[in-house]
Amino acid sequence: MSVARLLLCCWGMARGEWSRVTDLADAGLVRPAARSEHIGAWDEARQVLLIHGGSNLEGDLWAFDATSEAWTRTVTAVAPAARAAHAAGWDPAKQALWVHGGHNSQTKTWFRDVWRFQSGAWTLEFDGAGPCGRQAHVAVWVSSTSSLWVHGGWTGSRRLSDLWSYNDQAHGWQELAPVAASGVPPARSHHVAVWDGTGQALWMHGGYNDSLLGDLWTLDASGLSWTEVVFDGGSGYTAATTAS
Repeated sequence: MSVARLLLCCWGMARGEWSRVTDLADAGLVRPAARSEHIGAWDEARQVLLIHGGSNLEGDLWAFDATSEAWTRTVTAVAPAARAAHAAGWDPAKQALWVHGGHNSQTKTWFRDVWRFQSGAWTLEFDGAGPCGRQAHVAVWVSSTSSLWVHGGWTGSRRLSDLWSYNDQAHGWQELAPVAASGVPPARSHHVAVWDGTGQALWMHGGYNDSLLGDLWTLDASGLSWTEVVFDGGSGYTAATTAS
């Protein structure tokens, strides 16, 4: 892959505009190589952006300090195998990065393992029974239950619509499945999701399943019920489909 310029930008919510933080093509800067299909997490306490892995298949971990505007690479004796299109969640209470799954195109491997990066070290948390190996899925960290939730993805032969929870304290997976078979988001990969800690809900948008998807869904954690959010053409939206 040839990339002439690699930029790091940030979105300022207060001003509603993009700002270029640094031009990573500047000579002499220590910086990660250009890549895609990597994961990232924001450490609010330290004002640091963490990125890991990606299409370069180096399995490298980098931290960008927003205060000093400098990159630092972390090298450890133990680390996850090189991978791309994995998923991650950030635990702000323990300042831990949780990583699940991904794919290595060189070894033709779809991973199912769970790794935790904390205090400068990687730990293999789990590599047993649970969700199948996958790539291009989503993950969020649910602080209230100390759990990593993952949804969907691609196995190399099919797209998925399953939802799983890995509990940090129980050290095991549980599949979270709605009772009703209808009204849930269709299988997909390459989507995005975020966790709403205030509303205790998962928000999920788009993805791919034979064609591009543009739907928006929310999952209420208390009742494990999916709701498709459909805009009415005006300024508001309505709940179109619910399954619990």
